[in-house]
Amino acid sequence: MKKKIVSVLLAMATTSLLFAGCGNGAAEEGAGDPTPAGEEGEDEADAVSEEGEAGGDQADDGSEADGEEDLAEITVAYWTMATAPQETELVEEAINEITEAEIGVTVHLNIMEGGVYTANGAMANGVANGEDYDLVLTSPALSGHYQVMMANGMLMPITDLLEEYAPELMATVPEDFMTATSKDGEIYGVSPYCNKVRSMYWICRNSVLDAAGIDIHSIKTIDDIEAALLKIQETSPDMIPLSGETMSLNLTFPGFTFGAGDTVAGYDDLGEVTAVAAAVYHDDETHTAVSRYETDEFKTDIQYLKKWYDAGLVDKDVATDTATGVAILEKDNIASEFAVMQFDSMAVRGAAADASYVELSQSVVGTGSMQQFSWAVPVSCDEPEAAVKFMNMLFTDERIVNLVDYGVEGVHWEKKADGTIGFPEGLTSESSGYYMGAGITALLGNGFLAYPWEGADPETPKLAKEIMDNAAFSPMLGFTLDTDALGDAYTALCPIANREYGPALFCGSAPDGYYEEFIQKMYAAGLEEYLAEVNRQIQAWMAEQQ
Repeated sequence: MKKKIVSVLLAMATTSLLFAGCGNGAAEEGAGDPTPAGEEGEDEADAVSEEGEAGGDQADDGSEADGEEDLAEITVAYWTMATAPQETELVEEAINEITEAEIGVTVHLNIMEGGVYTANGAMANGVANGEDYDLVLTSPALSGHYQVMMANGMLMPITDLLEEYAPELMATVPEDFMTATSKDGEIYGVSPYCNKVRSMYWICRNSVLDAAGIDIHSIKTIDDIEAALLKIQETSPDMIPLSGETMSLNLTFPGFTFGAGDTVAGYDDLGEVTAVAAAVYHDDETHTAVSRYETDEFKTDIQYLKKWYDAGLVDKDVATDTATGVAILEKDNIASEFAVMQFDSMAVRGAAADASYVELSQSVVGTGSMQQFSWAVPVSCDEPEAAVKFMNMLFTDERIVNLVDYGVEGVHWEKKADGTIGFPEGLTSESSGYYMGAGITALLGNGFLAYPWEGADPETPKLAKEIMDNAAFSPMLGFTLDTDALGDAYTALCPIANREYGPALFCGSAPDGYYEEFIQKMYAAGLEEYLAEVNRQIQAWMAEQQ
């Protein structure tokens, strides 16, 4: 099904987003009111009924002459943390045995590798070009992120569709989740229903820890990390002590300030993922946004990273590697990495890498956590009712969740005696025809319905839900930064922070004077105007809360 409703202007705007790192392209207008399911078929059925031959009455319910109901076809797009699966059709068949009978929908899966989906912007470009995308998982960054797609008019409002076709989803997902992905009273996405309390971890291979004689649970501070990396360098000379993910080592992950000694994330990044130039500290009752890159915490972090890089402790390729999803899983010579994720996802990664991990800092849930990923109906969709019907099942049906997460039982996974699941005998992550990789399963709809993987605590889903139910929330929860209103300053700042200077700073490879040059260039590009507009929006939002 080719989509014809997306304008050339939108395609150009999103393509420029991909190369610039961000932008504020014109919003798409007039995506059209969705047609209620079955309306088009009813007139045809009436006509056939009137002309019907003897031998049986024709039901006036949208069915064809053979009695079979028309099936809506949708394409669902998301990514894998591993290589693209080879046996997607088997999983589609199993899904469609359920969906065709129960909701009248045929589902096609478009599963890409993370670097293609996010870093290369394949999903966002596909939507902009009117390709076959009906339901998508928005990316954690760049052109496919919820905020960027929203600002460019790439997502349909789905409030009415959710109320009509997904009442079970609406009853399952808390209101706070919907608030974070709404604008002007309309819902534009549904954040995965999972544990949103992310922590910063240091994860290291058990073999490396044993060789170095390191008790990972003794790691408490940034200096403890440094001592461990130096010991690894000494005892495992063939291993690179530290690597990361997609041009970052994650020590500078937005919101976290572990390098400065904080055990709880110190500020709200307002959900902005490209320039990430503003920070609102949780303990600031005025909610004033300050320049994130000029905070003492950020300066401390990059000083440590620079020191480690110069000492040969850091993967030299990470600053330019746009494809790396999880270095410790993808590269055999990586000893450790920082990771920011929920504890249940960390347990899966630890088991997959035969590694141990320690929590360094815990987050406060904010709008950014809710918007980092979302399930949304793009404007390229020509079957919005069917897309939302399937979204409903992703959030409420255990069968669908685990098919999407793990594939077909008995083929790609099997139940274990302890209540977890794992590969059938003889199968591995490399030989499996459908393996999504560690950490992605919590994002594919309702993460609390996903079976825990072998090596994790069998009670992981229950424990994760308890953590979410008792989470601490940012005082800025519900505030959504309108990046489109940031104008030219945002357009100019994004590539500077995200591509031109950021990777070298985030990975420690920046030469002397690079930081100072970066700050000067940010101000020349409009950082002061950017912060002024951010604070104007915050003050307007605060006034609405009174």
